[in-house]
Amino acid sequence: MVRAGGMSAGLTQMGHEQVPLWQADDAHPAPEALVDAAQQGEFRREAGDLYPGLRAPVPDGYAAWLAQTVGALLASDTAAAVCLRASFAVAGDDPSRLAPIQRIPHFDDCSDAIVAAVHYLCAAPHGGTSFYRHRATGFERITAARLPLWRQALVRDGAAHGLPPQTYHEGDSPAFERIGQAALAFNRLILYPANCLHGGDVAGSWRIAGTSPRLTVTSLVRLDRPPV
Repeated sequence: MVRAGGMSAGLTQMGHEQVPLWQADDAHPAPEALVDAAQQGEFRREAGDLYPGLRAPVPDGYAAWLAQTVGALLASDTAAAVCLRASFAVAGDDPSRLAPIQRIPHFDDCSDAIVAAVHYLCAAPHGGTSFYRHRATGFERITAARLPLWRQALVRDGAAHGLPPQTYHEGDSPAFERIGQAALAFNRLILYPANCLHGGDVAGSWRIAGTSPRLTVTSLVRLDRPPV
């Protein structure tokens, strides 16, 4: 870990394709204010969104802070980091309601120049985020060139293994192997390529009575060039 401003930050690389994962602890200078803002927010389900939960707008200024932070962590030109979207997000849909595509690892965008960010604003017993390799293809990232092959491979997975179990995906499965994991800690920010296969570690805590929501901020940030 190295210090970047008030943060302790580091980079690890995962799997055969050396998928980069950046992690920064003590990321935001006022995380409690973000939690307060979320508690005042109007959470709703967005049409067409496959996220297994609800979203709400983030406060003014968060997107600019995130773009600057991403630029600092990736040692790139901060002016070239543009936040495409950012929202509070609470995962916790009943897995019996999830569509099959929501029960396997996913990617957010095919572009090599977009990174995804998850800012944890909760604590245990909630889990973090896991990263995966697709066993049949060996893919750990889904680029535009790989997208047709990926879609064909999912059809073959269905024929070989049947539909995925009616639960949140977590850990190894017949079709996927976990290659890395980012543990959850309050005010931890993680960044990773938007085209890598990943999923939230939600299975263990989505319905524990008395548990505070799994509050995060989920974002996409575009860079002027691929970071790795």
